[in-house]
Amino acid sequence: MYSTTLREIFKNKYKIDVGYGSYGGCFNLDNTIPAGVTFGNYCSIAKSIRIFRANHPKGLFTSHPLLYNPVAGYVKKDQLNRPPLIVGHDVWIGEWAVILPNVKSIGNGAIIGAGSIVTKDVEPYTIVAGNPARVLGKRFNPEIQNEFEASSWWDLKVEQLIPEIERLNNIANSNNVTKII
Repeated sequence: MYSTTLREIFKNKYKIDVGYGSYGGCFNLDNTIPAGVTFGNYCSIAKSIRIFRANHPKGLFTSHPLLYNPVAGYVKKDQLNRPPLIVGHDVWIGEWAVILPNVKSIGNGAIIGAGSIVTKDVEPYTIVAGNPARVLGKRFNPEIQNEFEASSWWDLKVEQLIPEIERLNNIANSNNVTKII
């Protein structure tokens, strides 16, 4: 969770940024998380998620990699646009979730349910699940969301965060509006 050495390896070898306190995931050891993905601090990432940053092209005579991937031997450089993905702070991505190339951001505090197929951006503090993933509810009301955003608690190192836990839990419990739609 807190290893700077592992974070340097993920960044330098795999081009994946993993924030402080974030854990789980394979972070490209099994090619499940591609280069260009950034995880914020204190994220919980299940080990069997899949993130895709490009699709096979549809407008060419074939969707085979020969026309877009240099490994296949025809083109000299990758022909696909592979946009980055920004995953905010305190995001929980459940087991077997799939995040497709149209997704550019997953907001702070979001929860992605296990087995979900995420096809569009996820707003902060939003709970999504299903295939395709749909909004099930919000973790907190807007005032509490704003209070957490203003606090930037995720910028604290664990030894600084521990003394704040009770105060932050009191904020969360003051008006938790998790609502399943």
